[in-house]
Amino acid sequence: MVAATLLAASCSIRSDPEGRIRLAAGDPGGMYLAFAEILAKRVQARYPGITVDVLATEGTVENLARLRAGDVDMGLALADVAERDRNEGPAVTAPLAVARVYENYLQVIVPESSAVNQLSDLEGMRVSLGAARSGGAATSEVLFEAAGLRGKVDAQTFRLKDALARLAEGSLDALVWSGGVPTPAIADLNDTLPLRMLDIGPLAAPTSTLAGFPYVVRQVPTGGYVPPGIRSIGVPDLLLCRHDMPSVLIGAVVDVLATDAAQLVPPYVRGLQYLSPATMIQTGLIPLHRGAIDAYRRLHG
Repeated sequence: MVAATLLAASCSIRSDPEGRIRLAAGDPGGMYLAFAEILAKRVQARYPGITVDVLATEGTVENLARLRAGDVDMGLALADVAERDRNEGPAVTAPLAVARVYENYLQVIVPESSAVNQLSDLEGMRVSLGAARSGGAATSEVLFEAAGLRGKVDAQTFRLKDALARLAEGSLDALVWSGGVPTPAIADLNDTLPLRMLDIGPLAAPTSTLAGFPYVVRQVPTGGYVPPGIRSIGVPDLLLCRHDMPSVLIGAVVDVLATDAAQLVPPYVRGLQYLSPATMIQTGLIPLHRGAIDAYRRLHG
């Protein structure tokens, strides 16, 4: 049974649409889940007939697989991994875009006391690349190859809180995470074990060449575990949907994204945001769902 089946007879967004949306988010303590929970509340407040179930997941790779399988209706995904999935998977089940919602920072985190000052210093060390089915792990593999570290680190795959626990106890030397700055779970550990983010800006170009994706260098806002002058690699984050989602539900979500933008960003996040119609439509190689196209046209008048 399709959970997002429209219950209302009318196809007009102005007719109080009804339905259920299963939204695949991300790891507890990260930006995906925080953003999805806020979005769900705003959608349900604006459209009481729509129920949004937010699901914690490992992240992008799991979300894409569940969208293709029809297990969820919407999901958040890193644009680079989503484009790769679209190129490699069956066209008939390929997810479509609802919006480009914000940008993740690829973060390499070490204890403040560590002698590691650049990515190449991690050779021979124990590094968590992220959860096995996360977009961060997929992007990290390309990053480490670009740095000449393929097969030269003890690469492990832990979810964020597990990786942070191991970093605290000393059984990991570093972790990689893709998310907003500051990421709450990382900031929490930084309060008791000072942490430090590495500068990976110089690796944006070689990583882009390997992945065939236009990564960009981003200056990271200073504060907490981010020293002054740190550069990261920015990766756009997309809100995707099943290809057969009812347009009226997509339109309702776009309406909330565009008009409630200021309320959709967790107050602690200092990262770049895309929540305006002019930038939300910039979804790269992932086509917009028909319902999203119609909604953006309405918003532009």
